[in-house]
Amino acid sequence: MENQGGSTFSQLEGTQNLVGLGRAQSRYWTFFGFQGDAYGRILDKSKIICKLCGVRLSYSGNTTNLRQHLIYKHRCEYNQLVGAQATALDKGVPGAGECRVSRAPAPGRTTRAVADFIVLDLMPVEVVEGDGFGQMLGVLDPSYKPPDATSLAHTVLKDMYSQVKGKIWELVRALPQCSLSLDIWRHSSALTYLTLAVHYVDDCFEAQARVLSSRPIPEEPGAESLAEALAEAAEAWGVRESASYTVGGLGPAAQQAAAALGWTSLPCIGQALRAAMEAVLSQPAAQSALERLRRMASWALAGAGRSEKLWAQEPLLQAHLNRFLQDGGKWHSVYAVLQGLLEHSEPLAGLGPDGEATLHPQDWAALQDTVKVLKPMAIATSTFTKDPFPSLSLVKPVLTSLLYKHLVASDWDSALALEAKAAARKELNRHFSSPEVNQALNLACALDPRFRGLDFLSHADRVETLHLLKTEASRLAETPALTAGLPDVASPPAKLPKQDAGIEFLLGDLCGLHGAPGASSTHQQAEQETASFQTSKASALAQEPLQWWKTHHTQYPLLARAARQLLGVPATSVPASWLFGSTGDAIHTKRQALTPEHVDVLVFLHGNRKGSEAQSAGMCLA
Repeated sequence: MENQGGSTFSQLEGTQNLVGLGRAQSRYWTFFGFQGDAYGRILDKSKIICKLCGVRLSYSGNTTNLRQHLIYKHRCEYNQLVGAQATALDKGVPGAGECRVSRAPAPGRTTRAVADFIVLDLMPVEVVEGDGFGQMLGVLDPSYKPPDATSLAHTVLKDMYSQVKGKIWELVRALPQCSLSLDIWRHSSALTYLTLAVHYVDDCFEAQARVLSSRPIPEEPGAESLAEALAEAAEAWGVRESASYTVGGLGPAAQQAAAALGWTSLPCIGQALRAAMEAVLSQPAAQSALERLRRMASWALAGAGRSEKLWAQEPLLQAHLNRFLQDGGKWHSVYAVLQGLLEHSEPLAGLGPDGEATLHPQDWAALQDTVKVLKPMAIATSTFTKDPFPSLSLVKPVLTSLLYKHLVASDWDSALALEAKAAARKELNRHFSSPEVNQALNLACALDPRFRGLDFLSHADRVETLHLLKTEASRLAETPALTAGLPDVASPPAKLPKQDAGIEFLLGDLCGLHGAPGASSTHQQAEQETASFQTSKASALAQEPLQWWKTHHTQYPLLARAARQLLGVPATSVPASWLFGSTGDAIHTKRQALTPEHVDVLVFLHGNRKGSEAQSAGMCLA
């Protein structure tokens, strides 16, 4: 035992004979010494020994190694040694000033941090058994021994899942209306999953999404097996009756399965845009030009084709070529990549082995036509990425713009442009040809203050949509559950004056009481609200529709309920960033790495991590 400034430290047996440095002034020498002979002379000044653990450290004349060893291996003793100066000395060092009594965070806290790491980064549970992970924890906390994967999965992660699931189950089972998104993804060659998420608008008029479950399904599920899986999950979570729409799935099977459960199946706009853009890229002339460009880029970046002079003159060209080889084959990034390369077409025109140009004028023309046709669809994808789950009300205006303006054939289009536009239009029409789908899209637009005039619809479609809107608003108003989470915006009925039989006889038919407060039928109120809403000035395109309804829901109480239903339906089956960027590839790779027995728990916890934080903070989620 050694006393230093009132603090007593336990030292290894035998270290009391270590020889200190006579001229040493630093307090760190309390815990270190050199091997000495019988006369107390230092035998080797290049190696110093720790009195707390016996480890040998290199010594070069300063105390840096001593200090670092104490900080990372003996935190408590270090903190007691430096006392009140610990914080100042160790500014920026994690954990400095902590551990006055206990040596390290409690194992429960550290284990929870490990579990949070697995959930947040969607890592396999087995990562805790890796050598690198163990080495890292050993440096951060030598006294901590992490649990094995099985123990972690069946204790901490299971408890986290149960707690979050209980909160979400209580929340979604009370929803008056909601929609469901279907994410069908391949885990391995023999295993496919359906991840189901619920979408709704809360009492604060904020769009919300919660992952419910991930269940294995057949590789190519039929309508019957898909309906069975959906029904089982919806019943388990209590959303069978409150759900009205599903988004995503596998074509006809998803439509038939949804119809069997009384739901309307809507296509994912991301999948539709992908099909349209891939149809453009699959045109023979475009494919040929892209393949030639790929060969030229590979040659130019290889040793034989490298031109330091060219890179110096065009510093961005090398980066553009590298990006093309990396992302040029991805539908969601090919437009931006090609656009960047076309800006450097002049220096690229003469590149090729033996001085022979790889790309000919017709190839450059094909690339230019391809970029021209892709441009409006690429802009559409960026429009849908402004929100994690874009609203359904955006789909019809964007589709109308593409189909009836940007992808319409013009007299100056080349043969490639004509064929590419026709192929893109065919794919978009194929995805959105159903009358039921178009009704839902039109209704969502009618409730969006930006598009309330429905100027992009034909007169017949506009009349039909407004009629459906009145009917839907009336139906929702007569559903008792819908009023549970809404503000009480209706005033008590006014007391009617005593009726006069004479005036009733004379003027009753002419001046009926249908407009008096409290006497209007629900349908009449829906008609009045719809007429007022439709004739009001449209909001700016930058206006967030749900925020508008948050401010005006008392003005249009019936339409506000319909808005919560229709504007809560997402346009995509997964977060937009997954569809229109590289995030989706990374997520897919991570999900494939999960052990099948842990897929449901980890995908659930990862997908609901933000929602759980909001719940803990007491935010409005109902």
